[in-house]
Amino acid sequence: MARHFATLIALLATGATSAQTVPQAPTHREGRMANGNGWAIDMPATWNGTVLLFSHGFSSAPGNPPRNRPHEGAEQLLAHGYALLGSSYSQTGWAVEQAVPDQIAALDRFEETFGKPRRVIAYGESMGGLVTAALVERHPERIDGAMPMCASVSGAVAMENQALDGAWALKMLVDPAAPLRITGVWQPGAPQPPIREEGAAVDALLAKAMASPQGQARLALAATLAQLPDQPDDKAPPAGSSDLEGRVQAYGRWFAMGVFFPRWDQERRAGGNASWNTGVDYAAQLQASGKRALVEQVYARAGLSLREDLATLAKAPRVSANPKAVAYMRANFVPSGRLKRPVLTLHTTGDGATMVTYERAYADLVRHAGAAPMLRQAYVQAFGHCSFNTAETVAGIEALDRRIASGRWDDAAISASGLNHAAEPIGKARFVSYRPAPMLRPCGAVAGSCRGETTAPR
Repeated sequence: MARHFATLIALLATGATSAQTVPQAPTHREGRMANGNGWAIDMPATWNGTVLLFSHGFSSAPGNPPRNRPHEGAEQLLAHGYALLGSSYSQTGWAVEQAVPDQIAALDRFEETFGKPRRVIAYGESMGGLVTAALVERHPERIDGAMPMCASVSGAVAMENQALDGAWALKMLVDPAAPLRITGVWQPGAPQPPIREEGAAVDALLAKAMASPQGQARLALAATLAQLPDQPDDKAPPAGSSDLEGRVQAYGRWFAMGVFFPRWDQERRAGGNASWNTGVDYAAQLQASGKRALVEQVYARAGLSLREDLATLAKAPRVSANPKAVAYMRANFVPSGRLKRPVLTLHTTGDGATMVTYERAYADLVRHAGAAPMLRQAYVQAFGHCSFNTAETVAGIEALDRRIASGRWDDAAISASGLNHAAEPIGKARFVSYRPAPMLRPCGAVAGSCRGETTAPR
């Protein structure tokens, strides 16, 4: 009895009672600002002093709830002591213009509620990754580092131009008379076209392409110009496979997602079309893609002349942009690359919605701005859009956090093997050494700097 009593006293002295080993739940707070921007905070029981400011991707859903967490990893991030912060943005859709100040306002609300954090890391997915790139570039006084994930980091203009190439080439070669607007979707004063009708027109064009070997060959050319990945899902044949049919089928499954953007909303905000293909040599684009041999094989299988189709594209009427709309999209947002805070980007190699080649364009912008030491890029061997697992998300955040704390990158720790090793206590990560192909339609932040661009207002 005395021995048992002594043991109980020792447990009480060390605080090791069963009640005290139960972890405390995070504190959740949320609210809405006067402009409609909703904010949400999850504060862990033991805070490490770092706030993770999450920016969500494109959403046109009603209700517009605030989001402060990625698809995977939130609970582990809380368990590691990070506070989670995010907002809804005051508008839905392609609201990059509103999202940047709305996220800063959410950070203000966090500081009013919990005090000034030791540091702030911005991160986000897809369009939210572009918002993240804007936050770290425009607000280095508030943001200590950033991790854009599966992001449109090439910038809005380059992204729209490359998508235009794919959509325009498919329509010109498969059905020039198809009732599908590639650009000019928005018209002043006109109501928004029903999403079902837009989707039906896209589906009809793709169905016509997939219905014959000739159409499939032209789809392969258009997908190559848009730089869709060869392996965007688990049904696609692996890289280097001779399965041409499987490759084209994969292009067909992902073409709409990767090429047909929410242009009505983008054009409405910009006041017109912000993409163009004037001055583009599609034969040269195909050659630069590194996939001419693949396209030639698909064309040979279909009994078509690739040379003739490229000549058709060369002669077809081109699309011009509204310079004022281009200026709007540049402002909201094309990175300048002038980084003052460290940035680690994450991208899956098989993303069929935001292409991995966007990362190469971003790296080029940063290098040309003289800020390459601030940037590191990590790649995950995975299919799909923003399909990171918990281990990958947490490993990335912690690597960036260490960089901020130490003031230097540990390149061994930030390598694929280093990140995979760091992720092991949480789960299996899939980081790989990878270098994306150059983006075919890069476009920087300086007006007039991109191929075929006109700066004359109209």
